[in-house]
Amino acid sequence: MCVFLCIFKSCKDGKIGIVQSPMWFEPYEKTSSEEIVKRAMDFTLGWHLEPITHGDYPQTMKDNVGARLPSFTDEQKEKLTGSYDFVGVNYYTSAFVAHVEDVDQEKPSWEADSRFKLHSQNPDGYKIGSQPATAKYPVCADGLRKVLKYIKENYNDPEIIITGNGYKETLGEKDALPDALSDSNRKYYHMRHLMALHGAVCEDKVNVKGYFVWSLMDGLEWEDGYKTRSGLYYVDYANNMGRHEKQSAKWLSKLLEKAPIQSKVDLESRKEL
Repeated sequence: MCVFLCIFKSCKDGKIGIVQSPMWFEPYEKTSSEEIVKRAMDFTLGWHLEPITHGDYPQTMKDNVGARLPSFTDEQKEKLTGSYDFVGVNYYTSAFVAHVEDVDQEKPSWEADSRFKLHSQNPDGYKIGSQPATAKYPVCADGLRKVLKYIKENYNDPEIIITGNGYKETLGEKDALPDALSDSNRKYYHMRHLMALHGAVCEDKVNVKGYFVWSLMDGLEWEDGYKTRSGLYYVDYANNMGRHEKQSAKWLSKLLEKAPIQSKVDLESRKEL
C-alpha cells in the first residue's frame, strides 16, 4: 500500500480502496436498544473501516475482545488513518440481530466476542424481506440504502462503489433452457435495489460513484460453487458453456439506454411495479 501511495498514485492517477460485504441489521425485539445494531455493525463493517478511517478498532470490539485484540502504535495509526480512496460495498441482504447472553468464555471466538445472533424473522413473525422459493437470501433493498447512509455518517463521507449487488438463486428442476431465462425475481431484485440506491444518492447525498451488478454471467460462486446462479446471462454448463440473455438482462439494458437522467431509475422501476 505504501509503495502505491508513494510512487504510483501521483503519476498514474490511481485509487486504492477496500471492499466490504456488509448486511444491514434491525433489532430482533422491539425492546432491543440500538446498541445491538451498532455492535453488529462494529463487528462486521467497523472491524475494517474504523482503523483505516479513525486509526483504531471500534470501542465495542476493544471492550469485548480485550487484550486479545491487537493494538496499533501511534505510527501505525497515522499510516492507517485515511489510507484509502474509496470503499467498495458488496450488498446482498439484511437480517434481524439479537443479543446473546450466554456464551462460552472458555472458547474465544468471533461469535463469543460479538455476542449476537442473526435471524430472518422477528418474534412477531415479521420477515426482514421477501424470499422467493429459489432465492438464497431474503430481498431487503432498503438495507442497501441504510448501509450506504451509515458509511457516509460514520466514516467521513467517503467515495463509495457498489462492487457487487445481485440475486442468488437455486433453480433445481427449472435449471434448464428456456425456463431459466424467465428470471422475474432477479429483475425485481435489481429494480428495488436501484430504487434504494437512487434514494441514497439523491436524497441522502451519499457519494456513490459506481455500481456493479453481480453478476454479468452465471459462474463459480465462492460459497456455493455452481449450485447457485447470479448472472444476467445464463451459462449452459452442459452445452459448451453457451450464453443466453435472461429477462433481467433485457430489462436492465433497456433501463440503461435511458441514462444518465437519474430520475429514470425511479420512474421506470415504478412503472414495472
